[in-house]
Amino acid sequence: MSKKLPPTTHNLRSCNLQAGFAALLAVIIIGAAALIIALNSSLLGLGELDLGYTSQKGSEAFSVADGCAEELMRRIRINNSYQLNAASTTFDLFNDTTASCEFRITDMDGVNTRRFIVRGTRGIYTKLIRINATLAGAQLNEITITRWEEVPR
Repeated sequence: MSKKLPPTTHNLRSCNLQAGFAALLAVIIIGAAALIIALNSSLLGLGELDLGYTSQKGSEAFSVADGCAEELMRRIRINNSYQLNAASTTFDLFNDTTASCEFRITDMDGVNTRRFIVRGTRGIYTKLIRINATLAGAQLNEITITRWEEVPR
């Protein structure tokens, strides 16, 4: 019969070192995974912020174009040949140097149908609107809009 010897101090140290190394490796792997998840979450949040900012500025540019189109309709009611077939014209809609409006009016049938191309710009963001309208009334100051659309760039 063989007699079991009690473990030596050397064997216990070797066992503790292996267990400590395994625990350290597990902590490093879990920490790296948590760091990657946190980094991806923050990058996703920054992307959403950028998307929201771009959407807001695009909406502001559309509002400038829409307001410009309304102002253009007002000017046409006053003078039905306002800037007709002229080169692109600009005017300031607001007391804001970052907002501008550019438009072109063309006669579609030689009588009373007009096409308006309106470009509203807010900073570096631009929206384009195309409007077809018919002028009626004794002085051609009644405007009926037959088409109003945002033109994709």
